[in-house]
Amino acid sequence: MNFCGLDVGTSGVKAVVFDEKGLRAADAYRAYETEYDPDGLRGLDPREMWKKTKEVLREACVKAGRIDALAAASFGEAFVMLDEKDEPLHDIMIFTDPRGEEEFISASRGIPHEEIARVCGLPFSPTYSISKLLYLKRRRAELYGRAKRILFIEDYVGYMLSGSAAVDYSVASRSMLFNVRSCTWSGKMMERFGIEEGLFSRPVPAGTVIGTVSPAVAAELGVPETMKIVAGIHDQPASAIGTGLGKGSVACSMGTSECLTPIFTGIFEPADIVRNGLSSEPVWEAGKYCTLAYNPSCGVLIEWFFRTFAAAETAAGGPPFALFEENFPEKPTRLTVQPYLAGSGTPYLDTHARFAVTGAGLETTRFDLYRGVLEGLVLDQYLNLELLCAQGVPAESLICVGGGSKSRPWLQVKADVMQLPVSTLLCSEAGALGCAALCAVALGVYGSVEEAAGSMSHRADTLEPNREHREFYKEKFEEYRTLHARLKAGGDC
Repeated sequence: MNFCGLDVGTSGVKAVVFDEKGLRAADAYRAYETEYDPDGLRGLDPREMWKKTKEVLREACVKAGRIDALAAASFGEAFVMLDEKDEPLHDIMIFTDPRGEEEFISASRGIPHEEIARVCGLPFSPTYSISKLLYLKRRRAELYGRAKRILFIEDYVGYMLSGSAAVDYSVASRSMLFNVRSCTWSGKMMERFGIEEGLFSRPVPAGTVIGTVSPAVAAELGVPETMKIVAGIHDQPASAIGTGLGKGSVACSMGTSECLTPIFTGIFEPADIVRNGLSSEPVWEAGKYCTLAYNPSCGVLIEWFFRTFAAAETAAGGPPFALFEENFPEKPTRLTVQPYLAGSGTPYLDTHARFAVTGAGLETTRFDLYRGVLEGLVLDQYLNLELLCAQGVPAESLICVGGGSKSRPWLQVKADVMQLPVSTLLCSEAGALGCAALCAVALGVYGSVEEAAGSMSHRADTLEPNREHREFYKEKFEEYRTLHARLKAGGDC
């Protein structure tokens, strides 16, 4: 059998076809534009997203010859409202878009933060779907009144392919309207925020067969009319599945943002969710959760660095990774970098936090600063790793995926700071592979997600930590731990 993992991101969509052993049979990619404006608004055209999704599926199927099942991994928080003719009513607002913050703060007054954590498994934050929904309801009431469906990216793709509206638990949980203990829509939260439950898709476990591709879509794309559509999953747990789900290993996705995604049994205590900002997100079976320890300024920070400090090289031929890796300083730097461009992720969830550097001097070169930026990114995730360990979630190794995992110096810095072995995969498309594993379970090839992940994921290389740098980075981490508070107290965030 051939299984297609569809990875729908904020900058493009990729379809990758795998066989039962996890070997890649075909792939296709299309980019689309994310619209930015000076006020920080960030939107995607859902029609363009759907058009590009159809293109990659058509191409992948031609290359592979056949696709038996498909599941989608998608970014969270974002959604699209459809009218009675299934036409989108607005652009998709991605999670870093600030629209709705004011409406959310107003609507959530009087709701204890621990109640939100207990029901939704989420820290109090305006980044979730509810904020954008409230924005549309209050500021675009004429559009909201015409909505017949509210679909997140995963179930938007599934619905357009099959006509069946079903969303997996993990994506539904990013709304702040979902009960993560019962895995049902929360009537209480719907009532508190004034949102209609009937507009949403039915929640199902990831890996559930939700339907078969519609005959019209099958004919248009050239896929088999028997192709099953399987409920996918949020992109970060999809990548965790794709890394193999090894005992004690934690997936580290190094893309536009960076995210540590451990899988564990049980749910964090509400007080801990509020204090640490670490969510409890349900995944593919009852009682199993993941959390997202993330920094939204990862790949985007590296792109900004090159545009700012290597403008000529970037303009001439794109980001000069080779130049900076050839001149990469061998020793750790004395710089301390707060690696935020548009707000922080966990544990601070500070939308106003920004990039900062301390310790620079006349001797500091742009190559030193580049290493300092990488160190800052790793120290920020080490802060999250420490919190996870305190919650009883072990981390014995990291499995890195995404564009950043192609940088060996970056991976070595990660191993040295965290003092953990850091591995990469033969397949760089972990999210798509995770979805293919869900398809393989749905069609009975494997008996569990863990079995499928272990059989279909294959490691490529492992870097061991340099013990000589252990004490230096231990001291540097203690300094980094207080950096955000010191900058914020000084008014610099």
